[in-house]
Amino acid sequence: MFSKSTLLATLIGFFSLFLLGYVIYVVLAASFFEQHTNIPMNEEDMNMAFIALGSLFQVFVMANLFRKLSDGRNGLHLGVWIGVFVGLGINLMMYGSSAPLDLTGTLVDAVLNIVLYGITGTVIGWAFKVTRPQSVS
Repeated sequence: MFSKSTLLATLIGFFSLFLLGYVIYVVLAASFFEQHTNIPMNEEDMNMAFIALGSLFQVFVMANLFRKLSDGRNGLHLGVWIGVFVGLGINLMMYGSSAPLDLTGTLVDAVLNIVLYGITGTVIGWAFKVTRPQSVS
């Protein structure tokens, strides 16, 4: 759970999820989501410390799932499935209960989550591959 490989994968995955998420949601898609939100928010309303902490927990779980469940080859596969879980599963439940985004925003966010978590899963898989002990022939 706290092996060197898992911690390194968590650290590298955190930078992927947090920084890429910032680029996607704040730099590239902010104006789109402003048009599709039901709860007005601006950048000053965001608490980056809690966003970072949440990202760290998510990536730690992803790294441990990869370590326990993966054959060590396909972080993209794991990341995409987690993206589907978050993007479609959680977002549709949020849409049905509190609707922070309209349906278009919810579905676009689902696609962005699948891409974001897929990339992060790939990075986590790479980190485990790099730290895997080399076999001696």
